[in-house]
Amino acid sequence: MARAVLLLVLSALAAPAGARAPPPGLEEACQAALQPRLGTAAIDPVLSRAAHALAARPSAEPVTSAQLRQALDEAGAFDPTATVLSVSAAAGDLPAAVARAFREPEITHVGLGAADRGGVARAVLLLAQRQITLEPFPRSLEPESRAVLRGALLPPLRGPQVFTTGPAGRPRAVAARGDGAFEASLAFDRAGRWLVEVLASGPRGPQVVALLAVSVGGAPVAAPPPARGPRAEPADVAESEAQVLDAVNRLRARHGLLPLVPRLALRDAARRHSGAMLAQGQVAHLLPGGADAGGRLRAARIPFRRVLENLARDATALAAHASLEESPAHLANLLSPDVEQVGIGVARHLSGAEPVVYLTELFVQPVDDSSESRLRPEARVREVLWQERKKRGQPPLLADPMLDELAARAARAMLQADDPGLQGFDAEALGLRRKIAAVDSFVASSPELAARSKNVGDARLRRVGIGVAIGDSPRYGAGLLWIAAVYTD
Repeated sequence: MARAVLLLVLSALAAPAGARAPPPGLEEACQAALQPRLGTAAIDPVLSRAAHALAARPSAEPVTSAQLRQALDEAGAFDPTATVLSVSAAAGDLPAAVARAFREPEITHVGLGAADRGGVARAVLLLAQRQITLEPFPRSLEPESRAVLRGALLPPLRGPQVFTTGPAGRPRAVAARGDGAFEASLAFDRAGRWLVEVLASGPRGPQVVALLAVSVGGAPVAAPPPARGPRAEPADVAESEAQVLDAVNRLRARHGLLPLVPRLALRDAARRHSGAMLAQGQVAHLLPGGADAGGRLRAARIPFRRVLENLARDATALAAHASLEESPAHLANLLSPDVEQVGIGVARHLSGAEPVVYLTELFVQPVDDSSESRLRPEARVREVLWQERKKRGQPPLLADPMLDELAARAARAMLQADDPGLQGFDAEALGLRRKIAAVDSFVASSPELAARSKNVGDARLRRVGIGVAIGDSPRYGAGLLWIAAVYTD
């Protein structure tokens, strides 16, 4: 697999008080001991600067995700995350101990740093699997600057998407040109800390492949440390999920958005996916033998118009959620104004030295079945078609009771057959002494989707009948609208 290493010129990081510089040659000796075990992986100088900062921490406690993110940002890395391996031994024994501890064949890049803490030396390895190459990108800019992000996804990834989050905390999607190799022009219009993120689609669904912190106007490049230490994971899973829900709605309130309403069915679906991720040991929207979020909701017969999904893994559910708020693309899901319902699901393994929590957040825009509208579904579909005709500059359609009756039968037939394909209804329309007839039929989650009717813009068609049936489908999901539009001259 071809790889490119991003090299950045960085100033040396100062070691915290109490940490000593590693004995001369200690890091080099650790690297030499590790080299035969690396295979095709490369020791990366940028990751090594982040690893050195973590090794020099005064505390021997495990590295938290917030500390890892801070070290990666200050080092100028673009890795969205990395596996942390910490090894302690006497300075003379440390290289051999590092070599024995290394067990990560699936990585592409390694960062290694060491520090001496008075008789006990510590090495930190940062293990990353990069699926993207990036050209050097400025990490310090002036306000009102623009910069172009250029990179290339490694197969089988494709479809790059670029997001930014600025000091105001609102994510933006930025157009990216290209599929494998790509570029995006980014605007930094105000001073503060900015995040730039790249997503790509692959066999496991969408995934974050790059996350860059940028200082604009001299702002700190790393997020400030939390005001207090991490909260312990509650003993009760339901309490853990409730804490995440509270964090979601407090975030939305800060941005002037309505709170999301929890649904038990969505919670159960989220729990099932978190459990599957825990069982397979990976964070993925699409697990082997499984389905994406929409497919999982349809299988559970949960109606939805739109579904967004956030996934994360950390030592606690709240830490996992905090990492999602730090990701521009996941933050966009959290702050979507369209969704109304939420399901938070946790699965975890808390025994042992390294507890792990898998978190699934499902955000849903419910099906619009017209139950809260003063208009019947047929009237709402008709209104949508009238507006679409006007938008296209075509004469208005005329309602026709006989075509309405025909379309109603067509909609019921679709629902009964669980098939939106219609046969013979255009011929019946021609039997009403019409010269031209056309039928559009589809399954939708809202009357507004009737605007996609392909014949609505045909100026030769002047009359229309609308039929809507609402029901469940083993193929398409629960509570959907089966719409038939029968047009004639």
